[in-house]
Amino acid sequence: MFSHVVYTVTASALTKLKIQEITKNRIEAKLDENKGQEQFFKIVMNSSYGSDGMNSEKYHKVKIMNKKQTQRAIRSNAFMVEQKISDDSYLVQMNPEQCSCKTPLQVAFFVLDNAKYWIHFIEGDTDSVYWAISDNPNEDFTLQFNAVINDREFYNDNAKYYFPMVRGDVHDEKKILGLAIERQGISMVALAPKNYMIETNYCANSKIKLKGVNQKTNKITKAQIIDCINEGKITKCTNVRLGQKNHQMSQLSIKKNRITGTHTKMLVLENQSCCPFIFGLIAKYYLFI
Repeated sequence: MFSHVVYTVTASALTKLKIQEITKNRIEAKLDENKGQEQFFKIVMNSSYGSDGMNSEKYHKVKIMNKKQTQRAIRSNAFMVEQKISDDSYLVQMNPEQCSCKTPLQVAFFVLDNAKYWIHFIEGDTDSVYWAISDNPNEDFTLQFNAVINDREFYNDNAKYYFPMVRGDVHDEKKILGLAIERQGISMVALAPKNYMIETNYCANSKIKLKGVNQKTNKITKAQIIDCINEGKITKCTNVRLGQKNHQMSQLSIKKNRITGTHTKMLVLENQSCCPFIFGLIAKYYLFI
């Protein structure tokens, strides 16, 4: 019999309204050059992001049991580890069958996205992240963070430890714990991680990334991505590769959906809560209130 864990996700409808209101107040304070009020709203947003991002759930339960109870617990699928503390007493650690998440991770990202209104999180993957950064319209899009730096002296002293500073120097670009710029442009549309389009210059040239799709044999356009967002239109493709079976080489054609509104990195519930993908769990095992 397959046993599963039920995750309960709670998302407050008031969160969005509160954060948007605070963001609006902070922007108005900045426009009015009211630094005190702007700083106040900034601190409120930062503290909210910190608390929303914390995982306060207890995923392990530790109980003191006698020998008979411990033997029964060991046979349970939720059993993790035990330790003897006396002749008839044991510390037993169990994995609870149910846990709740009152502040889903996307809530913290939403707060962060509004708290740092000059920088917007677009999409990320295991080893990469893409941001939209407020820029100076009179400068080129390669300005990077220069338009939003408040302490230029601090930036100049420390940026070299994280960002590539010497153009064309691979050692500088790939330094340990450093951040290398993979690609930049004037705008970006992302359907999912590793599924995006970046307009790389003002001539509307685009760099399109679709994992698992051979773009040499399948033409991908910006219009197809926009149609997927606006109309839910699915675009199909055919990948061609060589395969060998029983010492015989064959050409295989594999048809797949290349542009869809489906997010395969995690499960998305009806209220847009994003839950981790766990083998054997489907959306109905998650509850949201």
